[in-house]
Amino acid sequence: MRQSSLLVLHPRQFHQLVLPSCLLRLLGRHRSSNVKVPSEVKACIINALRSCTASNGAGLSKGTTSLRQSQAGRSLLWACDSSKGTSDTILVWHIATTILEARHPHHQHDHGPPRRPSPVSEKKTAATHLSRYGAYLVEACPELLHDDDAWSKDLYKKVKRDDKRALSTAGGVGVSSLPPEAGYGRLIELLGAAQNHEVLKDAAKLAGQLGELAGGEETAWELLAGFWSEMILYLAPSDNLKGHLQAIDRGGELITLLWAFLTHVGIIDRPGDDTAASAPATGV
Repeated sequence: MRQSSLLVLHPRQFHQLVLPSCLLRLLGRHRSSNVKVPSEVKACIINALRSCTASNGAGLSKGTTSLRQSQAGRSLLWACDSSKGTSDTILVWHIATTILEARHPHHQHDHGPPRRPSPVSEKKTAATHLSRYGAYLVEACPELLHDDDAWSKDLYKKVKRDDKRALSTAGGVGVSSLPPEAGYGRLIELLGAAQNHEVLKDAAKLAGQLGELAGGEETAWELLAGFWSEMILYLAPSDNLKGHLQAIDRGGELITLLWAFLTHVGIIDRPGDDTAASAPATGV
């Protein structure tokens, strides 16, 4: 699965946050090469697949089905605004996921035998990988999504431009020497500024809420893993055969495999979606 990150920080700005090497590469180099699909990602997608196939596709949603299963999740439903494009939702949740990862970096153990990943670590791995894959789809393969291609590309460029400005050298200096908790707060402050794009402000608000959930880190990553697993399945149904064939020619896409699987079991569209949603090409 390909990975991309919209946050364009330089690695040294977060050298004291002990971020995982894969995230450091993404922060310093806008797009990374392919990575092997982790078993944690497969497990979360399979669980979501079982749910939606059992209901003949009724469980497909922009992440809202799993969020509605708990009070904590319901408090985040505003960030799945159905009146906005799918690309908006992906970018808001992607940036919020990345901010939360800065607060809860993976810790590397250099000595001793390998440890079995904890449930929190497994959910975090699934959420962060699917988050970066979602960002990659908006950036590089908008034709496989549900919004107008040109609109999605324009949205991505505008959010990226504002992101760079918000996290300019002056702002980065304020983050580079901070520990994870303080750095997380500084990111929310910088990205949530009034002059920023609505996607950045919504992402900062969402990251703040995720960090304040009563269940702590465990609840946050469980909700994020559930959201992203549902979102990737929601994106899969498509009538864009040409786009998926081109993706196969490029070496294949995870979303194409899911599209083929859902088609095989008879799920060819989303509930209540007779046609793919198209966001306006203007007014981003």
